[in-house]
Amino acid sequence: MNTERSKNRMELYNTFILAIATMGVAWCSYQATLWGGIQTFRLAESNKYGRLSQLKVIQSGQNMAMEEAAIISFVNAVLDNDQKKINYIMNGLRPELGAVLSDWMEQRKLHGDSAPAHPMVTPLYNELMKKRLEESETMSETSGNKYKEAEKANYNSDRYSFLGVLFSMVMFLGAITTKVVRVYPRFILTVIATIICVAALLWLCFYLPVAHKGE
Repeated sequence: MNTERSKNRMELYNTFILAIATMGVAWCSYQATLWGGIQTFRLAESNKYGRLSQLKVIQSGQNMAMEEAAIISFVNAVLDNDQKKINYIMNGLRPELGAVLSDWMEQRKLHGDSAPAHPMVTPLYNELMKKRLEESETMSETSGNKYKEAEKANYNSDRYSFLGVLFSMVMFLGAITTKVVRVYPRFILTVIATIICVAALLWLCFYLPVAHKGE
């Protein structure tokens, strides 16, 4: 009678553990999939910002090359005192570069030969170049941050996958328990399954972040 009662009690415990393990496997699989998706999107964003950063560097170099030609023509016009050519060049420039050239002309009027030799060595032009490079550096930093987020998502996905394996092990032990006739081996298997299940639950509830759909 006591043996039969013990078997029934262990079957009840085993059913409860199997139910928890089944939900654990389903939840871990769901979370691993979500974190895997987050990793994919963060990697895509990292690549995007990396490309934009390189594009900014290339554009900055191209702008500088075009500006060099315009500045050379402008300097020659200033030295030749060709106001018509000066006005023509100024009208075709972007406002930020026009401000640099205007500032350089003012310095020449005020300081003469002691003024900067050409506009590209003026503080205002250096600030303009610095601003362009800062945009590239900002995008490069964003790319790095997105890559770190992708690494974190991959780490979380791996941990959820590992917990899914642990819960699957609990289910396996629970299935074996139902086939064992003797009470003591069934008790040992149930205890082992319970320990693994409780450890996995504690890890799941207190140490793993939860991903949400749409992140």
